[in-house]
Amino acid sequence: MKKFTVLAASAMVAVLCSCGGSKQVAEGGITKSENPFGETYEAPCQVYDTKDNFAATGIYRGSSMQRAELEDNAQELAKRLIRGKFSHSYKGMISDYSSTIGSNRGNDINTKLERAGDQMLDIVMNDIAAKCIRFSKVFDDGSQECYVAIEVPKEVIAEKVAKQLADVLTEDEKEKINFNEYNYRKQMEERLRNYKEEQQ
Repeated sequence: MKKFTVLAASAMVAVLCSCGGSKQVAEGGITKSENPFGETYEAPCQVYDTKDNFAATGIYRGSSMQRAELEDNAQELAKRLIRGKFSHSYKGMISDYSSTIGSNRGNDINTKLERAGDQMLDIVMNDIAAKCIRFSKVFDDGSQECYVAIEVPKEVIAEKVAKQLADVLTEDEKEKINFNEYNYRKQMEERLRNYKEEQQ
């Protein structure tokens, strides 16, 4: 009987300790273990940049009767997000390239560099297929959300932009900035790969 009483008392102490331990009440009655951001969720089709790919998820809400339009708009938003990432990284590279190589002899070469990058990104984006497409439930007002995820390989962008520049720049312009298609592509691949580190 004594053994049973000792075991019961030990069990009761263990239960009380475990219940009290999980709350960890701090001053003001707020528990230390509460999430300061509240309940959070990851979006359907969520994708993240990697060293090899730009990635984005577009989210668009509209009439559930226009699902094709919802999908198109969500995909366009994802493309816009990737364009922003590419533009930030690429324009930084043009600036570095210009100051290092010396294309400050005029804005015409810089303009060609920027235009070639924008044009080739548009062409690459037109060939990109969605990695994931999801639709939400239909809400009470008849609307619905669409989620579209896309990924764009950084190496493909770099290769196509370098090729476009080789075709667009005149021989005189290439000489002025010491342009070499292979070297430019490699520099661009490296710059795009380092995009994530630049953002931190």
